[in-house]
Amino acid sequence: MRRPIIALLLLCGGCHAHQVASEHRSIAEEPPKAREVSSGRPVRTTPGGFLDPASVRKIQVALSEKGEAVKSSGRLDDETQAAIKRFQAKQQQPTTGFPDFGTLKLLGLDARDIYLNGAKRRGEDPKNE
Repeated sequence: MRRPIIALLLLCGGCHAHQVASEHRSIAEEPPKAREVSSGRPVRTTPGGFLDPASVRKIQVALSEKGEAVKSSGRLDDETQAAIKRFQAKQQQPTTGFPDFGTLKLLGLDARDIYLNGAKRRGEDPKNE
């Protein structure tokens, strides 16, 4: 009695797996017909896009105080990113070159002040980003 039931379950399971696989294959082959994102404003994709000059200066000053001398330009330029990478390496953190939350904490900075207040200083509402 058990063998026919097990055989029936295996047969149904195999058919279902074949059906699901063919559905996924057709999804992967066809590009989306509609635009995925519609926005009148450009979408920021990196932490640097959320920073205002005052926030970057705070990061640069903190880096200099921690032994990574960098000019206080207010721009997240190559020199600043290199200093961040060196600081991250010394702290045994992933060396991304971007001021992520962990890096800011190690620098003694509050990420909310850097990112959210930076957006407010730029005249943006961070809740609507």
